[in-house]
Amino acid sequence: MDQIINSAVALTQELVRVPSESSEAAATRGSPESGIAAVLQRICEDNAIVWQRQKVFPDRYNFIASLPKPGSPKILFLAHMDTVGVGGMRDAFSGEIKNNRIWGRGACDDKGSLAALLAVISGLKAVEKSLLYDVTLAATVDEECSMSGAAVLARENPSGWDLCVGMEPTLLQPVSAHRGVYRCRILGHNKAEFAVQEIIADLSSFQEIVAKASHPNLGKAVMTVTEIKAEGGGRHRILVDIRLLPVHSPAKIHAQVLRIVGERGKVIPLFAGYGIDSDPQNTFIQSFQRSLSDHGLDKTLGAVPYATDCSQLRGRGACLVWGPGNPKQAHQNEEYIEVGQLASACRILMNFLSHC
Repeated sequence: MDQIINSAVALTQELVRVPSESSEAAATRGSPESGIAAVLQRICEDNAIVWQRQKVFPDRYNFIASLPKPGSPKILFLAHMDTVGVGGMRDAFSGEIKNNRIWGRGACDDKGSLAALLAVISGLKAVEKSLLYDVTLAATVDEECSMSGAAVLARENPSGWDLCVGMEPTLLQPVSAHRGVYRCRILGHNKAEFAVQEIIADLSSFQEIVAKASHPNLGKAVMTVTEIKAEGGGRHRILVDIRLLPVHSPAKIHAQVLRIVGERGKVIPLFAGYGIDSDPQNTFIQSFQRSLSDHGLDKTLGAVPYATDCSQLRGRGACLVWGPGNPKQAHQNEEYIEVGQLASACRILMNFLSHC
């Protein structure tokens, strides 16, 4: 086990040192994750692990590794290769270990999770007879912008999995529910200022309708107009962000926004993802919870207000969000992950996946 943990630590450092910043501009061009994929490929080939690339955009590919066990329940682990930008950071790609923390962009979100997964899978390759499941690791592109990598993964795997574990920093606490998202840009056709205010007023009335639904752990849906900006020719641009509940369909929300705006403007969808609310009685979620209990961790299922790649996997199996690292460190100028969190993640993953 010590060797696996040491590998996870070293791999986290290596991945942090490889820039992989994504942005809206990179969503359809460039290959910010290619350096990360090259590292994953090398490790898979060194350990005789089956791998493939899955095209998402030109020059941008998900990286998929697997430990097949035909006839066994299928478990998917998701971890994304891209990070947010590094503006304002010092030594963003240092990967330095200081005070038992690995520092740098992506250490917490999401390269520590990716490293722990691959270290455990590499360790399990040597003792495949102990493997309990058919295991797939999907390292996705573009999670920080449009989650297009996860969307392609779902589309090309319609039969799904028995459990998907979305690896995100949760301080090793299991999360079975999170919000969905609908985000759009509205370009007003009418040059008159009052037309913009009418649209916003009508959207506010729509928010009251959406907010009638509630979730015991997630509360109510929240709509925010994040920007109102004058465009050329006296027209205006409105950015709308709605944080949905699992009961909401992003497609239906989009249709309702189209009706609200009508002939007064053009609605351009920017991002859409479902919320998740997995059944706590799911056999595989309960098995994962037992692995947490075996290591003295709280197995209580929680809920978070943000969305993950699991947003794109609706209908593909139960989802659980879980991983090492403090979510408060994600996207921060002083990003790090505790070495102890990585070590615990490796032990829990090994416990869950095998008899070891």
